[in-house]
Amino acid sequence: MAALTQEKIFYADMSWPETNAAAKDGRVALIPVGSTEQHGPHLPTKTDAFIAERICVEVAKRKPAASFVMPAVGYGYNEHHLDFPATIHINHETLIRFVIDIGKSLAHHGFAKIILVNGHGSNSAPMEIAARRITLESEKSLCASLDYLAIAPEVFELLEGEDAHAGEIETSLMLYLDPDNVDMGKATRDWGFEKSKFVNYGVLPGGKSFGTAGGSVQFMDWWSRMSDTGTMGDPTRSTEEKGRKIFDACSQKLLSFVEEFRAREIRERVDHHR
Repeated sequence: MAALTQEKIFYADMSWPETNAAAKDGRVALIPVGSTEQHGPHLPTKTDAFIAERICVEVAKRKPAASFVMPAVGYGYNEHHLDFPATIHINHETLIRFVIDIGKSLAHHGFAKIILVNGHGSNSAPMEIAARRITLESEKSLCASLDYLAIAPEVFELLEGEDAHAGEIETSLMLYLDPDNVDMGKATRDWGFEKSKFVNYGVLPGGKSFGTAGGSVQFMDWWSRMSDTGTMGDPTRSTEEKGRKIFDACSQKLLSFVEEFRAREIRERVDHHR
């Protein structure tokens, strides 16, 4: 049974005995988390969840005995995008509780290691809280959260222009992963931070950032105050080849963390009260 389970990388494809075997084998549960939101006039609303899921799938394919992929959480914390049509917003408390319940269910079934793989920037703080609560509310399970781009900062060296949303990185990834749903004829540069004199917000060539991608200050305004098109960056510089390099880098970094996290010992708690 265990051998059969290792051939399946999707939790949704497993029977309950196979999920039992996956837990016994110590496989890591990967939960892709994204959003359904506007991504400029040239990208589909599925972009965030789709990319996060594809990276998880690639990792599980490369070493199926180590991990498997849960159904993606396709909606995110997104209120700041609601001035643009298509965006679906989930209250942060609802989202946190929802993901906690997924993680605690996995923990109840014996999965010791769980990773939330986030593809939507505004989910970062909610997912960190969710991961902490899953760990602290489970006796023998650990949960980590990460943003797929944050674990591979070298990809920002590929940038030729500015980027924050639906720009060079995401458009390149979608050109590589799902080109039929990219309309490059509608891709335009939009860097509305120039209008507010807040030009260092987002990601600049060379990976320098302020406010996103690990920046020292976090800030978010209503998106319609900053962007006329919904885009923030320069998607016209995107290429399929850049997308392949970004995808490979993020997948390899996630695989490395899966192996490290899987090997982490879960020690007994020690109560130092007397």
